[in-house]
Amino acid sequence: MRLLAKAMRFSIKFSLFRLLTFRKNKELVQLIKRIQSESGFMMWPDEMSMLYTTAFALKNKKGDFAEVGVSTGGSAKLISEAKGGKNFHLFDTFEGLPEPGEQDKHLHRGQYTCSLPAVKEYLKSYTAIHYYPGLFPQTSKPVENKTFSFVHLDVDLYQSTLDAIRFFYPRLETGGMLISHDYSTVPGVRKAFDEFFIETPEVVVELPTSQCLVVKI
Repeated sequence: MRLLAKAMRFSIKFSLFRLLTFRKNKELVQLIKRIQSESGFMMWPDEMSMLYTTAFALKNKKGDFAEVGVSTGGSAKLISEAKGGKNFHLFDTFEGLPEPGEQDKHLHRGQYTCSLPAVKEYLKSYTAIHYYPGLFPQTSKPVENKTFSFVHLDVDLYQSTLDAIRFFYPRLETGGMLISHDYSTVPGVRKAFDEFFIETPEVVVELPTSQCLVVKI
């Protein structure tokens, strides 16, 4: 059964790469393939394409870039390829997920553990990258007076997602974008977004991938 699931996943991923080849430039497709092979990155090719093109579109807009939930650094590398000279702030416990709450079924403390030294080594060829190990938003003080044009969330948990939205939403520049992984697949992530943005002029756009996108008005 496990071999069958692995074969099906490979087949789906191969099909997505073929679709990307028709829709996107070859350089982006090769970049996505390379990052997946380097880091064992779990994000699907179409999600990676969405992440890259969104970041690339904002590289000349006012405001820094940020990511909460770095894992092995695959998405950070993808964004770094798109960001130009932007300051890029990376937040992660680097000890895996904190304690899940009642909303976070099937997740456990310490899941998705990653190594800060390993991520730094992986991203060493990029400039203007800043690391903040520890539990967010306790680690946010160094950037509390900054504004942002692009923020990527991949934190899986309800409370972690809500905390990150609460911090970054008022610091997003007009036209800035907040994109999150797992909106369509992890109930706690969806709940955090839907609860917060019900009282704002912005809307949560569910993308064809598992992601969602919010554009600051």
